[in-house]
Amino acid sequence: MKPLACAVWRLRRRPARRLASALVAVLAALTLSGPVLAKMGVYDSPHNLSSTGGRNRASGRPGVVFADQGQVCIFCHVPHNAMAGTPLWSRALPDANSYQPYNQSSTLNASPKPDKPTGASRLCLSCHDGTIALSSYGRYRQIAPPDLRKMPLDYDPSLTAAQNATINANLSTDLQDDHPISFLYTEALAQKSQLVSPSALPGQIRLEGGTTLECTGCHDPHDQQYGNFLVMNNGSDDPTSPFFMTGSPLCTACHVPNGWNNSTHNNQTVRSLGHQCLACHSVHNAPGPIRLLNNATGEGNCLATCHNVNDSSSSNIASLVTSTMHRHPVDLHNSGLGMDHDEKENLPAVNYHVQCVDCHNPHQSNSQNAPLSNPPQIDGRLKGVRKDALGSYATTEYDVCYKCHAGVNAAKFAGVTELPPNRMLADPDQMERFDVQNPSFHPVAADRRGSGASLLTDLKPTMVRVYCTDCHNSDQSSKALGGGTGPNGPHGSQYPHILIARYDMPFLNAPRDPFSNSLYSLCYRCHSADYVMNNGGGSAFTSQEAGNEHLQHVSIRQIPCFVCHDPHGIPRQRGATATANAHLINFDRGYAVGTLVATPFYETTSPGSGSCTVNCHTVTGNTHSYGTGVGRRLLNQKRALPIRLR
Repeated sequence: MKPLACAVWRLRRRPARRLASALVAVLAALTLSGPVLAKMGVYDSPHNLSSTGGRNRASGRPGVVFADQGQVCIFCHVPHNAMAGTPLWSRALPDANSYQPYNQSSTLNASPKPDKPTGASRLCLSCHDGTIALSSYGRYRQIAPPDLRKMPLDYDPSLTAAQNATINANLSTDLQDDHPISFLYTEALAQKSQLVSPSALPGQIRLEGGTTLECTGCHDPHDQQYGNFLVMNNGSDDPTSPFFMTGSPLCTACHVPNGWNNSTHNNQTVRSLGHQCLACHSVHNAPGPIRLLNNATGEGNCLATCHNVNDSSSSNIASLVTSTMHRHPVDLHNSGLGMDHDEKENLPAVNYHVQCVDCHNPHQSNSQNAPLSNPPQIDGRLKGVRKDALGSYATTEYDVCYKCHAGVNAAKFAGVTELPPNRMLADPDQMERFDVQNPSFHPVAADRRGSGASLLTDLKPTMVRVYCTDCHNSDQSSKALGGGTGPNGPHGSQYPHILIARYDMPFLNAPRDPFSNSLYSLCYRCHSADYVMNNGGGSAFTSQEAGNEHLQHVSIRQIPCFVCHDPHGIPRQRGATATANAHLINFDRGYAVGTLVATPFYETTSPGSGSCTVNCHTVTGNTHSYGTGVGRRLLNQKRALPIRLR
């Protein structure tokens, strides 16, 4: 006998009072092609809302029951007078246009973008949006108490209120904080969105009509064996859980982010991590609507759980970016103004913001070749970071820095947390300042030009390029003097401009510390103090009258290095010339400009010789020559200039 005829024959032999509920069960199973009672079926799940229900054996926590109804399936299905065009649906369907779908994310490439729930999703929402009473089914349309208007909350007392919100079955009509549904899952979409090809999806994940992703792609309402009615085990990091498994198999059945297999955040690679995808993302009722992050602020996702350890390890990033005086202020936001990070924002960035994901791709970040040791190449920490509007990815460290500190909007990212020097040739665009065509520059974007005579002996043959983070880094990092244990990178430092070591930059007329080489320990990480301040430079820095000019200016008269030298580079785009701006000469206006000299000027005449025309010299024309020229007397030669600290 055929299965359907067999089932009907058995029904005819049952008492009439049991006929209706049994018929519902059979028809529901046939219509939905899914088991009604599987390993953990409806009867032992929160979907049993009858007087015999209220159980969630997967979690051991209670659910909601309707004491006046002993039937199980009736809450969703009826054998007669069902909603037209549905699988014998017993419930009214809300207006599909009353929902706010998840469709505002810039990385949602579905075409067309979902505008309302359709198909099976609309059936699910007739319970899960909280607008129709659970007891409103079939011919019953009574008004239910408020607690019966919403699906039961599978409340876990071990979780916080925010965490419990993400497992709340009441989704409301605002679906912007829920995984997108009711969109075409096509091959074109898969290729654009780092998704598995629809033809390669596992059999458990069924697209409605073979094309559309609905709630039933992830949930089987009749099978509770994996908890939350999931179609497959999505893993758990709790070894006592029946679902204990590394990874998130259900998530990665569809999502295959580039580089994920080698990512530090993949707990199949690093077993000490939490439950993988759900450690960062919420599928339902996420605190933030875009990319469903567990924390409404992007950096909170990174700092609230994993990177906030209270020690000196490389994971202690939170203290650097939130409490240090000089930092990338990732905790400051301009939400609602379109000024936070977006994965597809125009680059270089248009509006000021700084968040962890501006510099790091959490799906690809790993520890390969860390810390940075082969300039200018990136390491695994910076892998997969988009560098431009064309979708190209950073291959050098300065590519990452240029995302904000280059281009026409670079000024918006300069001087926000630090007051910059007031240069004669000012340019916040670091791409222009490190340009290989400039008369002088630190070798970030190109190899050094000279022999590196001023470098420490062991660096002369090797330091032909430098990283931005050789100078801009945490003073507690492993690259810092003394070799700290904190994280590398420009997260935060006790020194201005997020410098890895001290580089004194005081205002004019401010009190300051007595001179010592420690004031410029940043420079002496690479350069020889003996060469610069004593005899290493020979006649190159010596005038006939004053002796070594660096010693005279910096040590005796306490004029800071930055007054004359611009460490990044002198932009030819702003008029720099080979004779006027050699040796990183770019005067600070606060010191060199005055009533006598409005436009300070330096000129190199030959190797080891040149002249400065600046306001602080009292000779004729305020020009001071050095090298082979005649030495000149400086203003306040007998005493240090009074200087005001920044």
